[in-house]
Amino acid sequence: FGSSRRARAQRDSHRRQRSQPSDGGRPPALCSRGCCGGGSVAGRALHRAATPTCASMEVRSGSRPSSSSSQRARAASVGALQASSGGGRRLSLAGGSLVASNATKLDLYTSIRHDPSNRSLVLEASSKDRYALLHATKSLKGDREIVVSAVRHCGDSLLLSSLHGDRGVVSEAVSGLGDSLRYADKKFRGDREVVLRAVTQDGLALRYATDKLQDDREVVLTAVRQTGRALRHASKRLQGDLEVVMEALNQNNTSLAYVASESQESVYGVGPDGCVYYQPLETLSATSDWELQSKGGMAFISVFGPRMYAVGTDGYIYKQMMVTMSPETDWKGPLTGGEIQMLSIAIGGGFIYGVAQHNKRVYKQVLTRMSPTSSWDGPISDETVEITSIFINEDQMYGVGVDAKLYKQNYFTMCNTSEWKGPLTNTMDVKGIAFYGNKVYALSLDNKVHWQLLVDFNPYTDWRLASQGDTISLAVCATVLKEACQDMLEEEWRAKGYHIERRRAAEKARGPSG
Repeated sequence: FGSSRRARAQRDSHRRQRSQPSDGGRPPALCSRGCCGGGSVAGRALHRAATPTCASMEVRSGSRPSSSSSQRARAASVGALQASSGGGRRLSLAGGSLVASNATKLDLYTSIRHDPSNRSLVLEASSKDRYALLHATKSLKGDREIVVSAVRHCGDSLLLSSLHGDRGVVSEAVSGLGDSLRYADKKFRGDREVVLRAVTQDGLALRYATDKLQDDREVVLTAVRQTGRALRHASKRLQGDLEVVMEALNQNNTSLAYVASESQESVYGVGPDGCVYYQPLETLSATSDWELQSKGGMAFISVFGPRMYAVGTDGYIYKQMMVTMSPETDWKGPLTGGEIQMLSIAIGGGFIYGVAQHNKRVYKQVLTRMSPTSSWDGPISDETVEITSIFINEDQMYGVGVDAKLYKQNYFTMCNTSEWKGPLTNTMDVKGIAFYGNKVYALSLDNKVHWQLLVDFNPYTDWRLASQGDTISLAVCATVLKEACQDMLEEEWRAKGYHIERRRAAEKARGPSG
């Protein structure tokens, strides 16, 4: 019990010692807000000078200082502050407010709180403090000179002003901080010039633009060049635009998450000139036109994933990304070499299969290991049926014989003694075959495209004309831009050796085995 009383007495003594002023004089004046209790002499003087009429200012005796004593306190405060700053900080009492010639943000902010109608003070503060307009009067929040000064310092100040509908003020705000477009009148979200200014400074400001401007190619390109992640706020159409997507990925490859994942169904054909031509599957008809898609020199094409593989007129294999393929882009290759030249190819199960020119039998090799020095395994097909072109659908390999008839066999069990089943069609002689969806497409000997339903596919079903184009090889597929971009990024990472670094990091994280 006695020790508890002594402990309480010691605590009370410590409290009394802490409450004594540092200058040994009378206890400091206390504000009911608790903001000036204790502290240095200069700190207490600043509070008294900046808040001369504060109703909450009380001394410990409970008496309120008179007007004359307040003036004396303010004058003493200035002297105390100047003395504490060593004379380098000059203060004045102009306009009834305490302002330093090199005033800090805190000084200006405090002064405005207690003199919100002082225009010169608010104007000076607006170029230094983003919150200068917070306590300014309503008339000053609508003062164009003050507001322009404020938004040039920080665009967020537009929120505190009353000039959200002034085009000049909004333009100044978004030029310095594109995200401040959110505080402007909604009419500016459809103003192309204002939105362009905003996305030039901050591409993510595209989120506040109207649907029309989010579908504007120039606006979106400007945004994704500033930050690739702005692709998230582009229209669905532009999320599938190759140029827009490539600009976004070049700026930030994490924008891959926002690339359109919708597929585009297409028909590709090789013309007599060796060039690849293209048209959308939905518009394929007897009167539709083919659009030039690549350089010449090809004889046969096959699609696997986002890439097109082709057999050149030299019998070797080349490839190209379909989404970037154009008459100006070059084919990569040759990817194969050696003495065996191919007539046609097909890809499935991790292997690439090819029909050799010299004996018209099928050979194969691992797709990922294909190179000019790799060798073909085979032949893996029977010599009784000579094949000119092949196509893989599910677990079946379809082959067109030299007799222009269609045959098939399971390519997983294919060997040099397995037999081709067929012929599968007798109503039309064919030179090429392709499967897509619920249809079978075939090239007739006069280079026209025909089709029939897969469920009706049999030797006696008639073929229907699909295109009059002059085509010597055919591929029908769906291209997905997102899949192609991911594949291109992975290829770039492998070329830079990033996959090796990631593998080493994973091994290091796992630690020593066993």
